[in-house]
Parts: sequence; C-alpha cells; structure tokens
Amino acid sequence: MQVNYSDIIERMKESGKLKNDSAVARVLGVTPQALSNYKKRGRMPTNLIIRFASIYAISVDWLLTGKGGMHGSSADGSRFAMAGEDSAPYLNQAENELEAALGANPLGPDEIIYIGKLLKVLRSNNESTVTALKCSVDAFLKSVEPLEEAGKSCQASSTTSA
Repeated sequence: MQVNYSDIIERMKESGKLKNDSAVARVLGVTPQALSNYKKRGRMPTNLIIRFASIYAISVDWLLTGKGGMHGSSADGSRFAMAGEDSAPYLNQAENELEAALGANPLGPDEIIYIGKLLKVLRSNNESTVTALKCSVDAFLKSVEPLEEAGKSCQASSTTSA
C-alpha cells in the first residue's frame, strides 16, 4: 500500500482546521522545514501521525487513506477530552516506548492501520472486550519477551475491573 504523505498533511490541515503546513508543523512539534522534508522524501515518523490523530481524535485509518469516518465515535472524543493533561505522561511514555521499539525502522502503513484498529477497541466502552484484547496481546508477548515483562497489564486490568 503506497502512502502519499502530501495527502496525509492535507487531511491534517482539513481535520485540524489549520491554514498551512507551518501550522501543521507547530501542532506536530517539528519545524516547517522538517515537515517539508517528510513530504519530499515520502516518509514521516509514525509517532507524528499517531500524535496528530490523538490530539484531534481523528481516525488513523482516515488520516492515512482518506477512507472511512474522519472522527472516532463521540465516546472516543469525549473520553480523550476528559483525560486532558493527565494523559500527557502516558503519551510521552508511549512515544518513547514506540521510538525504542522501532529504532530506525518506521512503521509501515499496514502496521499503522492496525494500531489504529487496536486503539479503537481499547477506547471502546466495553470493558470485557478491552480486557480480552489486553490479555490476548499479553499472551502473544509471552512468546517474544521474558516472562516477567509479559502479562503485567492483563493481570492489572483483570484485577482492577473485577
């Protein structure tokens, strides 16, 4: 799947009601020159796309492809808005973990789409589905990570939602 980053930046301007690329760059926390380079090279750090989608409660699928709904459900938007500043440390931690996991290998378009789908499930109001997904992910991680690392969130989620 070929991704056109110029189109993604146009969708960012549209969804964020931003007038130009410089405004998009400010939201992403990069220089206008860096954003211009991303467009020219046809590559953009994945965390910038995910960050923009989180800030504006925009579907990552829509941001990448222009297909489907621009916004998540109203529950997603209000839930994100309620998190407010309290979510900042978690977003920073997630971005740091993502950068550490990716190293020099940015996510591919299919990987970004599946991250968006996982976020949609995790942000749903169905706690049993969220817990089931977390436990499934933890089960898969047990095969690739040391035992003490895998399973922590599933066990914590199961006990807190019981």
